[in-house]
Amino acid sequence: MKALILLAEGFETVEALATYDILKRSHRIDPTLCSIGADLPVVSSQGIKIQAEAILARTDLTDFDMIILPGGKKGVENLKASQDVVSAIWTMLLMDKDVHAICAAPSILCEMGLLNHSRYTCFPGFQSGEGEYSGEGVTNDEGLITGKSMGYTIPFAEEIVRYYFGEEAVEEIRKGTLGR
Repeated sequence: MKALILLAEGFETVEALATYDILKRSHRIDPTLCSIGADLPVVSSQGIKIQAEAILARTDLTDFDMIILPGGKKGVENLKASQDVVSAIWTMLLMDKDVHAICAAPSILCEMGLLNHSRYTCFPGFQSGEGEYSGEGVTNDEGLITGKSMGYTIPFAEEIVRYYFGEEAVEEIRKGTLGR
């Protein structure tokens, strides 16, 4: 299984990299950091330059099972402004593949009308549309996984693993991350 984590200038560092780390530790989901711009280096909201592994405009989405949208106010603004991102989200959904988002990023899905009949969470103040805002740390509505904020990144990533591979897969990750 493969995940594409979209990086736009100003992305939230922990939300992107901790999600990448947890998915990689599952040994079942192969994550790829993907720049939405023309260059592989992308600067996070904390000013950290990350070398992406792919460029969205040159990526075959049929190779991936899900897209993950990290937050970060500026990063989300840049994701929203990218026609390539909007097109990638629609393409994944039309292929019956999943899109997961954390922090301010669920607002992208709200504005696209994709959460109108769903329960979701996001950073307070970024909810909109007709969906049901749960306010929870992580919400999974039939495979639509959303996270509230940076502080919920590990539970968000664990829920992605849990959804596809069950609690046992999450416990395997926790052996290494919690020293069990």
